[in-house]
Amino acid sequence: MNAAAILHVTSLFGGGVDRHVRDIVRTVPREHYLWHAGDGVDVIEDPRAGRFHPLAPGAADRQPEALARWLRSKRIGLVHLHQLTRAPRSRSDWACQALGVPRIATLHDILFLHPEAFAAADPLAADPAWLAESSRTLRDSPAVLAPSRWLAALAAQRVPGLAVEMVANGSAADAGIAALRPRAEFAMRRPGRVVALLGALGPHKGSELVEAIAAGLEGTDIALVVIGYLDRQLYPGWRIPGRLFVHGAFAEGDAAGLLRGYGACLALLPNTVPESFSYALSDAWAAGVPVLAAPRGALAERIATHHGGWLLPKVFGAALVAEEIRSLAGGERETERARVQSGLARPDPARIPPLDAMTRSLDAFYARFGIDPAAPETADGTAVQALLAKNLDGTLFRVELVRLCDELAQTLAALEDTKARAQDFETEARGWIEKLEADVRAVQEALRLATQARDELAREADVLRLNKEAMDRLPSPLRRLLLKLAFNARR
Repeated sequence: MNAAAILHVTSLFGGGVDRHVRDIVRTVPREHYLWHAGDGVDVIEDPRAGRFHPLAPGAADRQPEALARWLRSKRIGLVHLHQLTRAPRSRSDWACQALGVPRIATLHDILFLHPEAFAAADPLAADPAWLAESSRTLRDSPAVLAPSRWLAALAAQRVPGLAVEMVANGSAADAGIAALRPRAEFAMRRPGRVVALLGALGPHKGSELVEAIAAGLEGTDIALVVIGYLDRQLYPGWRIPGRLFVHGAFAEGDAAGLLRGYGACLALLPNTVPESFSYALSDAWAAGVPVLAAPRGALAERIATHHGGWLLPKVFGAALVAEEIRSLAGGERETERARVQSGLARPDPARIPPLDAMTRSLDAFYARFGIDPAAPETADGTAVQALLAKNLDGTLFRVELVRLCDELAQTLAALEDTKARAQDFETEARGWIEKLEADVRAVQEALRLATQARDELAREADVLRLNKEAMDRLPSPLRRLLLKLAFNARR
């Protein structure tokens, strides 16, 4: 095996691509360097040394030989391109030409078709100019890899004559996944059944449907739990009390343990954009949890092949998804769900590709296409300045995100406590105000009645006074007779 080091060229974003690259770094016994490329931002990372080398804008254009000499000193013998967006493609082109080394490319998604594929009404509709650019990059690569047969076939169809080989994304085997403790706020009002969604959910992963699905479960003992976060809620907590809970960001490798800790009986993957492989599916199966998924891309391929769940219809909405969940989670298809879950308890390396198989396959490609570098040149240490920038490390950023989400959750909990106490005070104050208002109304009514009675007495006194004046004007014999008659009438 040659000693070529690998230069991985990727974007600045994390997610499944970052997980894949870091699995390679951990398990393939070679030196690895990561070039994080974006518009106006370039950082070369030495992951094993934990060092980051940010490049000044246009460094490859202004001092190409200095940068190339520095990279050659690292014994780079092969470029591995992981993103087909413009900046990574451009950097990989430059590195291959400057270092005189070949490139292999891995397709991780459908962005080779269109730069805005994740937001497009038809994700698989290509932008002709963009596809022409990405096709040129793929054809210029001696090897093109894809993690699923579905994505390999799509690329071969859209780029005629392209040979694509499949290397599935591996996961570390763990025979004894321990359940991790759920959030205390969730545990306080744990529902009867939990249906989980995994990862960072944006519109392309069905986030627009989640709240409506939760509303469609009203009247059941089922709640949705997002093990990850939503585009509209990053922090942990109940988004819809009793129906939709957000766990928040979690450390890499904790997904299966959290699925067990929350007691998920079903995992929901309502993606609107086809998946190229889906680590979320592997994590759900590793935890022994069946899935209900969109019938697109690698999700459909893997579920149809390994029977670890069910596919939704081609067209589905929140009401239909909620109906399927009701049926599978304690409804008329509960026995069927339990049978599938029991089948997932049996290990199957075809269902969840092992990490060591991926490692062996990739190392074979590296050995086949990598150029064994000669004795390394002496690099000019001033050509590239080392600067630690941990925020660009997807692994470390995930830890920071977990911490920030926890702190935000604590702040929000304190705010909710303050709001609750303010609400209690307001409720108590309103009670006293209502009592005082009632007492004032009672006093006002008593005063009105007293005033009315006083006026009546005054009128009666006026009548008596007039009657007395009239009586006094009568002749004395007649007055005595009338008084006698009145006295006799009262006896």
